[in-house]
Amino acid sequence: MFLLRLLLIFGVSLLVFAPITGYIAYNYGRSFWRWFGLGLLLPFVSVFIALFMAMRQRSAEDEAARQRLPRR
Repeated sequence: MFLLRLLLIFGVSLLVFAPITGYIAYNYGRSFWRWFGLGLLLPFVSVFIALFMAMRQRSAEDEAARQRLPRR
C-alpha cells in the first residue's frame, strides 16, 4: 500500500511539474518540449531550475536596459 501511494504521488508530480516547467521555459524563449522532458526526468528540481533561468534572463535584460539609458 505504501508503494502504491508513493507511485501515485510521483505520477501526479510528473503530471503537474513537467507542464509547469515547460510553460515557464516557453515564456522566456526556451523550448517547451525540452524543458517538459527535463520536468519528466527531474519533476521537483526542474521547476526551480526553470525559475532560476527566468530570473537570470530578466536580470540580464534589466541590466542591459540600464546601460542603454543616458546618464545625467
